[in-house]
Formats: sequence, C-alpha cells, structure tokens
Amino acid sequence: MNIDSQIEAVRAAQGTLAIERGMLAEAFAGPPAPTSSPGVNATKRLVLSDGAVVFHKPFSGVHVANALAYGQTAETPPLHDAVGWRLAAALGEPWQGLVSPCVLRDYAGEDGALSLQAPGWPGDLAPTLNPTWCLPAAFLDSLIAQQDRHAGNWRWDGNRLTLIDHGYAFARPDDILNHTDLLAARHSHGATALLAGERQVLKRLLDDAGLLGIASLLISDRARALRERARQMLARDEVLRPGEF
Repeated sequence: MNIDSQIEAVRAAQGTLAIERGMLAEAFAGPPAPTSSPGVNATKRLVLSDGAVVFHKPFSGVHVANALAYGQTAETPPLHDAVGWRLAAALGEPWQGLVSPCVLRDYAGEDGALSLQAPGWPGDLAPTLNPTWCLPAAFLDSLIAQQDRHAGNWRWDGNRLTLIDHGYAFARPDDILNHTDLLAARHSHGATALLAGERQVLKRLLDDAGLLGIASLLISDRARALRERARQMLARDEVLRPGEF
C-alpha cells in the first residue's frame, strides 16, 4: 500500500511546535545505543546534539507479520506513531502533555518515526488507579482506537504519565485488540461518561471537515473510522468499550 501522500502530509504539518523543531533540526550525536525495552519493531536509541534522547523506528524495520496480524501494513506503524502525536497536539491539553512527541525523520538513510524519550519507567500500573491520568489517557485511546496499550507502552515517573508507541492505533471496525489497559480501567471504575472538556474537543473535531488536519494524514478508511468513533462517543456521551472500533 502506498502511503507517500500521508507521509508528505505529516512532514508538511510537523514543525509547528518548538519541541518538534528541535527534534527535526538537531544533529544526531554519536552512534545508536541499545534500548532497554525493545519492541517487536526495529528501534534505535539516539541522542541529539542538544542532549535529548530519542528513539528511531524506521519504516523498513516494521515486523511485517505482527503488523498484518493487527490489520496494519508494513508501512503504517511509523506513520501512526507520528499521527498519534499530531492528534494529541491538535486536541491540546491535557492530551498534548500525555503523549511523547513524535516526528517523521530520516536517520542513516532510513525514514521513520522519531520519538522523544518519555520520563519514568514501564510496567507500573499506578496510572490505572489515578483518575487524573487514567481518564484522559483512556479517552485518547478510545478515540484513536489504540490496539496495544499495555504497561510497556506507557511511562510513569511517580507523578506523570506519558503514552508512547502508537503504531498499532487508528484501527478499523473488526480489527483486533491486544491490550487497552487504561480504557478497561476507566470502564472498571464506572467512569465511562464523557467529561465536559472531552465533549468540547469531540465537537471541535467533528465540526472540522479535515478533522483538525488529521484526515489527510491517515488512509481514508482509517480517517472515516476516526470520525465515526468521535461521532459515537459524542452521541452516547461516553468512551467506547474496549475493542469497539
């Protein structure tokens, strides 16, 4: 599947925020270092000249069989990593502050997603018990149809939650769900009703023909699925059930 137009649309959109401009402009300093918790897709840990630690996931490093199992393609995970951040930034706070910034950038001749290192550690379930973090994170995961949100795909530093790894998101109806731990936690707490700020951003998203600039960044069927999820959430006044894409 050719996603060149979506990649170019992401490139045209990124760089509006200072954090993105730094991630795009700063030179890489030194060779890659091993990652402490590598996933199934190829990942390089790098340092930028300003000292920022980043992770590069090339399009060429996608585990194809795993991607196909999720209903994704060999090309979509790095794209969706970047689009997950673009949507969070478009929605504003608290979602912008929840997601690790991500841009599309070349490293050593390979194009891919470049994500900023998130503070904290993986594996801590504390955010699932903390409404301040669990509720907005679950809302975002419902909206983007996150297929694989487990404790390895967030970081917690004792005070702050950061969501990472959005490659397996923007699912379509009948795509598989592996994990959605934060959304499941919000349901288990009986907190499915939308908050006022959540209603406002859904209305803003739906009132814009281009979904706040996100529609052009996604393959058309995934953009339609995003719009339909937003419509259902607003009509029902609640986050969707786990796996309800």
